[in-house]
Amino acid sequence: MNVLVYPSTHPDAPSLVETLASILTPHYLPQLLIPSQLSVQEYPWHTSCALLLLLSPPTDHAAVRKYIESGGRILAFGVGVRKGTLFGPSHDFGSLSAGLGLGMVKDTTILRVADGNASFYISFSTASGTNADVLINDTVLSVSRLPMCPLDLEAHIIGRYVEGNAPAGILSQSGLVAMWNCTPPLPDILLSQSLSALGLRFSSQRADSSLEPHILPQFLLARPDSWQVQYRVVEALLDHLNFRSAVGDESQPKWEPFVFEDTNDNFHFHFPSIPPEARNTDHPILELVPPNSLSNSKVKHVLVPSRPLTMEDERIYTPQFSPSAFFRAIDEFRSGMKDTSQGTNQDPWRIGEALMYGEVVSSTQTMFDKNPSFLRVLPPPIVSLATVQLAGRGRGGNAWLSPAGCLQMSLKIRIGLKGSSSVPGLTIVPSNLVFIQYLYALAIIDACHVLNPGSEWAHKVRLKWPNDIYGLFPCSQHSPVSNSKSTPEPRKIGGVLINTSFGGGVADIVIGSGLNVLNAPPIASLAQLASTPTPGLSVERVAAAVLTSFERMWNSFLQNQEQGFHPFMDQYLRSWLHSDQLVTLTNRTPHQSVRIVGITPDHGLLRTVPMGGGEFIDLQPDGNSFDMMKGLISTKKR
Repeated sequence: MNVLVYPSTHPDAPSLVETLASILTPHYLPQLLIPSQLSVQEYPWHTSCALLLLLSPPTDHAAVRKYIESGGRILAFGVGVRKGTLFGPSHDFGSLSAGLGLGMVKDTTILRVADGNASFYISFSTASGTNADVLINDTVLSVSRLPMCPLDLEAHIIGRYVEGNAPAGILSQSGLVAMWNCTPPLPDILLSQSLSALGLRFSSQRADSSLEPHILPQFLLARPDSWQVQYRVVEALLDHLNFRSAVGDESQPKWEPFVFEDTNDNFHFHFPSIPPEARNTDHPILELVPPNSLSNSKVKHVLVPSRPLTMEDERIYTPQFSPSAFFRAIDEFRSGMKDTSQGTNQDPWRIGEALMYGEVVSSTQTMFDKNPSFLRVLPPPIVSLATVQLAGRGRGGNAWLSPAGCLQMSLKIRIGLKGSSSVPGLTIVPSNLVFIQYLYALAIIDACHVLNPGSEWAHKVRLKWPNDIYGLFPCSQHSPVSNSKSTPEPRKIGGVLINTSFGGGVADIVIGSGLNVLNAPPIASLAQLASTPTPGLSVERVAAAVLTSFERMWNSFLQNQEQGFHPFMDQYLRSWLHSDQLVTLTNRTPHQSVRIVGITPDHGLLRTVPMGGGEFIDLQPDGNSFDMMKGLISTKKR
């Protein structure tokens, strides 16, 4: 969830974002909100906003009103407040906009906020502050106090000025709006107290910048019973570089370290002895690479052990993830499949048998799709998996937070294009490539049922078009659907990102996915869907279940692709959130109300029918944005 600081043009906004990041990471993502984006329907900022922080009055009061009405939280600084009467005359403050909640008056520096059956007015001041002391929980803090801007409202007091004992910060009766008379720069304790009062959950310890994670070396591993897969991956890279191959055979190869240079990253391959000579390092894995080798962020170190990691090796070098547990789960779930046939017959091994794992990486997706030579030479299928990403990516350039407990991985596959490929084996009609995102999202749903065969929580995992994963959670107190206890609240727990590269009659496809597995609140996760702890729910097992489910669906799809998505349609529609949902198409003039009826089986378009009757209106998944909370489908901004 985002914490948005408005406006981005305020001189203190950038530094405030940095301070918030040090307090809230990894639970929330602080970002600047541009004034022009506040009222643009194609930018549904409010759907993923946990808190809107206001440093000046918004340019569009109606947009903020809708956010408040949907249970959004506000934190305002540099303001005065006075009470009003919700149903009283409005002539005292000019003509208010229609409707309850937040309105706009002739003086646009004043916001009218509904708080239950009462209301109050927030006025933003441009005056300069004077030095003052604030008392918060027996702690005295120095702030800049605005003159002649009292907080005249019956509310919970967050802080008081030492001189005169006047309120310096208050929380509205609903608990959704916090207001401070003082202006930035702001003490960390004041910010933390405000965030906590508004219900945001985060660590009380501010992040130490010296302890921030840095990129660590990755392991190139293979399923122990197919260990020769690792040998074949390395040989493919060496062949491309025209380097001398290993001395010896696949069972006892001897390589020299080498570098694979590419556009975004340079991959340094090492062949360490385990255990190495002991050195004093921040992380044991750093003992496996040359000293002082992490100074260049463009360099990605890849460790190629000569044997599978033992349990003791994993305890030392991969304490956050167990490769052996992952490979065992691959075997377990594959043995339970009705169809255990080999993958597409141009693949030299099966999905999940080749693995790159790093405890801390930049982005599993970026390492593949932003390095075109590495992507093309790397033999498929291969999985890149990480415990922490420092630059995780979502759809449309969005950032993806990757705290502990989140599964983030990218799968590289390759398929020949029908009519233009000389590669032996199955090929795909290019127009069918759009279905990969649907198949992978459906594989995540299927994996949840594999992990939870009794469906105590698996049935609560749903699809949001085109490629998001949602969970149905009990309604929170301020949810827009909280008026009905039987109506669950959909919250995002994952997503799918597809990047495709073409060349030589084949498509190299990178399927990236993020899925919250074990995360604690406020981040929604699979673990929170279950009323009781689920035995065996781990990142390793979820990853294995997703990959084996996708392999089965992918093979079936390729073997019957003349039917398009039709064989999977019923399962997809049972799993998504949108059957018969009424939405408004804002990418048409005038806007048009339609009803969602499904996915077209031939080209994977979202099929809608106008409410007034008429021909189907089909929408591309890659060109449109779906704001589910507002019921709007709009052209996606690039």
